[in-house]
Amino acid sequence: MFWNFLKKATEKTPAAPLTQETVVNQLPISYLQKLIPLGNLPIAELQVLPVTMRSFNTGEMIFNRGEEAGNLSYLYTGNVFLEANNGSGQTVEPDTFKACYPLATSGEHAFSAIAKSPTQIIYLPLSCLQLSSKPINNPLISPDNIPPMLRGSVFFDSFCDSFRADKLHVPSLPDVALRLRSALLKDEISIADAVKIVTLDPLISSKLVQVANSPIFRSANPITSAHEAINRLGFKTTQNLVTSISMHQLFRSQNKQLNSAIQTLWKQSIQIASLSYTLAGLTKTINPDEALLAGLTHNIGALPVITFAESIDPAKYTAQELQATIDCLQGLLGTHILKKWHFPESFQQIPLNTTHWYFDDGQALQLYDIVLLAKFHSQLGGSNTQRLPPLNTLPAFQKLDDNALTPDMSLKALQDAKLQIAEALSFFRA
Repeated sequence: MFWNFLKKATEKTPAAPLTQETVVNQLPISYLQKLIPLGNLPIAELQVLPVTMRSFNTGEMIFNRGEEAGNLSYLYTGNVFLEANNGSGQTVEPDTFKACYPLATSGEHAFSAIAKSPTQIIYLPLSCLQLSSKPINNPLISPDNIPPMLRGSVFFDSFCDSFRADKLHVPSLPDVALRLRSALLKDEISIADAVKIVTLDPLISSKLVQVANSPIFRSANPITSAHEAINRLGFKTTQNLVTSISMHQLFRSQNKQLNSAIQTLWKQSIQIASLSYTLAGLTKTINPDEALLAGLTHNIGALPVITFAESIDPAKYTAQELQATIDCLQGLLGTHILKKWHFPESFQQIPLNTTHWYFDDGQALQLYDIVLLAKFHSQLGGSNTQRLPPLNTLPAFQKLDDNALTPDMSLKALQDAKLQIAEALSFFRA
């Protein structure tokens, strides 16, 4: 690689002393507001951020792969080449989406960064990342947190009013899934008891047999009954799969246009779920079955918004208002729904904790980290690719074991892994 050659050349030739870090009194607020995720902070806090800056000449090393990141760093001017271990990499240029994300956050640097031209880098304390990753206040009760395009929106205000008045239709967990979950929470039940519950819905029962015969669980002898399926899968996996299967019943609308939107939402859920399953298997620490269900439920908060839209005159809202309301509230609403369904705490926070690339509560690898990484990889290769942050800067990525996922792991590699569970996931689409 050219940059490897350039690095070697600069190593042989004594470089001019690096410019010392200098304190920056004030950067333009318009620039700071573009930085992700710091731009979410109030202007008063942006104005007092402790910013320092360092200048680099062409070819100088900004940081080396494997070194510990002591600051939050952003490109201010110039061009930076981020080089991976195998020599591949990417260039970060000013006034692009990638320049809005930090070059590095906490942990060890997964890339080496080299100045591709005279470059200025700004630095902030890592604590700023923690500050900006705190969830925003509940937008249903905090008007200051309503996005500008939704301020004055009759649709948004009406939805929030319905939520506050407890008049909102919140989806209920389908009966069979609810009964099985309740039975397993209260007492130990026998396989025969579980079979009685599952067979209340013949569709769920047949699909449970289907997945038990899938490549994930298949043994030498195919099974033909729900009793054999539950015996093979175990209660925990059965519970997760029954919930997953029955959730498809929720993603329907009588309105043709809204039903199209809700089916798109369901297909996205399947994609996130399959990627979550795959990534969980790579980690060896997160249960893949739980990750699959987590992926399917991560955007459940969109359903009340769509159901509300179905109940009013379509002329009273626009498609943009509907989507903006979903984007704004689905994390909060999803957590609200999963609490009502009595899901474990590890599930309840997933809708909220996966709305922010840089969310980090300091815990070791969690279910929400897997779902967030699945969301990231689901967008690779799509129209939103250029808006994605560098993978190595995500706190969720930094929690992975060294060999679990590499920064240059391609979408094709994940697609290949997904093929192993494609048959099992097919029952969600029926």
